[in-house]
Amino acid sequence: MLDAIGHRGDQVERAWLPGAALGYRTWRGRPGQAASILERGRYAVACAGDLSPSVACPAAAILACVSSPDPTRNRLDGSFAAAAWDADAGRLTIICDPFGLRSIYWVEHRGVVYFASELKQLLAIPDLPVEIDPRAIHSYLTFSFVAGDRMPVRGVRRVSPGRVVELHDGAWTERPYLRLVEALDPELEADAAATAMVEALSQAAVKGRLPTAQGIGLYLSGGLDSSAIGRWLHELDVPVRAYTLDFGEQSVERDEAMLVAQSLGLPLSLVDARPDAVAPILPDLAWRMDLPFGDGVTGPHYLLARAASRDGLTAVFNGEGGDQLFGGWTNKPMIAAEVYTPTPSAHSRAKAYLGAYHRFYRLEDDLYTHEFAADIRAQMGDGDERLELLERELGSEDLTTFMGRLRKTDIAIKGFDNIMPRAERIAGSFGLDVRSPLFDRALTEASFTLSPRHKLQGVCEKAVLKRAMSGRLPDEIVWRQKSGMCVPTTDWVLGPLRDVATELLGPDSLERRGLFQPAYVSRLRAGRDISHELRPRRIGEKLWALLMLELWMRAYIDRRGKARGVP
Repeated sequence: MLDAIGHRGDQVERAWLPGAALGYRTWRGRPGQAASILERGRYAVACAGDLSPSVACPAAAILACVSSPDPTRNRLDGSFAAAAWDADAGRLTIICDPFGLRSIYWVEHRGVVYFASELKQLLAIPDLPVEIDPRAIHSYLTFSFVAGDRMPVRGVRRVSPGRVVELHDGAWTERPYLRLVEALDPELEADAAATAMVEALSQAAVKGRLPTAQGIGLYLSGGLDSSAIGRWLHELDVPVRAYTLDFGEQSVERDEAMLVAQSLGLPLSLVDARPDAVAPILPDLAWRMDLPFGDGVTGPHYLLARAASRDGLTAVFNGEGGDQLFGGWTNKPMIAAEVYTPTPSAHSRAKAYLGAYHRFYRLEDDLYTHEFAADIRAQMGDGDERLELLERELGSEDLTTFMGRLRKTDIAIKGFDNIMPRAERIAGSFGLDVRSPLFDRALTEASFTLSPRHKLQGVCEKAVLKRAMSGRLPDEIVWRQKSGMCVPTTDWVLGPLRDVATELLGPDSLERRGLFQPAYVSRLRAGRDISHELRPRRIGEKLWALLMLELWMRAYIDRRGKARGVP
């Protein structure tokens, strides 16, 4: 299984124990690598990744957490995956970091529990049946990623971030070790106090993630969040090279990124993200991501990681998490619905949240074949796992305000299940360590002590972060309206990538797979969407999600996760 992840390091360590085998990969000679195997009495712990720098022995910290009757008393943070074996009890405990940068998957096969940090490792198990889980694909086609702990391969499960899973005698239980609770602090009501706290904690989060090895990169979009990380790196006097995407004439934030780099004195590399650069990487991209991720940013993120790796870097910082923590732009429709809908229920909120993804929610009858729809109904019965998941998050009693519930849902769904694992899988496959300091445990917990007005102040989003960066970054970066990366997927798949779309989503391919109705997909490929879609970019978003799913199925269902070369 370790042979399947050669990109994770050139050094392999294994431990053969009574009833269990543990192992990991790491990079020989790279300072700061926390991978280790600790044997202590009845316990053995394998840990890979990076914990917070204050942790002297990561494996010992993991053992203390998983063996505690109350795991929530721990302060684990960072990017890690770990497993602990209790030989006396015959109990396996698996855990990953609080926000899902690293993952652990597990499956039971012929009386043996297998676990791994990447799905492709499990698919290397001889005779393991490999077929799609229709419920997970149903989730993917709603969100553009698989939400929750269900996985797209039937029988495989994932450890949810911030939770501990114990497997014993053929059964499994789950306990949280991270619990986000909203407790507004009146001492932080004043703008100055809230701003000072965010300044201190965000800078500390960056400082605490500085690798000991040389060679640091920054994915710089030109937006507020990544620019803020660049500012803190600058103030910490850390040599760093910035990377930004160049979509050619369709670039939206390239000039802003160049402005930020100039103001901070950062060397900047423009990474070609035009269609000719994207088309050749698509099969390899699907393999490197491990899971299907259908957002258009995946291709550009691959190009950024490849560029940083070719420059000899070992770690990259990003600005992921700003929207989720501080009330970014992604949920305007939800906020509007809350204002104009009298006493909305958790169910109505969940439906509004699903609709905000603009993929195939409520279009299932158009897209799915009768057979695929029947498979989903047979497994789900009368329920809807998507709504049930969101109702739990949006109805959580740990949160006291609507903004708090929305932020927690965004962290748990968009952060845990999409943003964090997607970033880590792509960069990690190029041998890069990912640093996402805004998804810092102390900063995240503190964000739930802030009044909602510090996040959404009138029409000003992320108000407290903007105040923290005012005077540190150019005003046109801090106070401009967010536009997002705006990946031109519609122009790509209806133009230069049309032949790719035809090969992957043509009638022959669709009929062989048996999931989607060729007539509906043909309308999408012709640039004709359903009547209520007012934005042409939604066509590209839908087609990109279908493209990446087909590529993922070819890599992981047809080839069982085996790599294929790139031209």
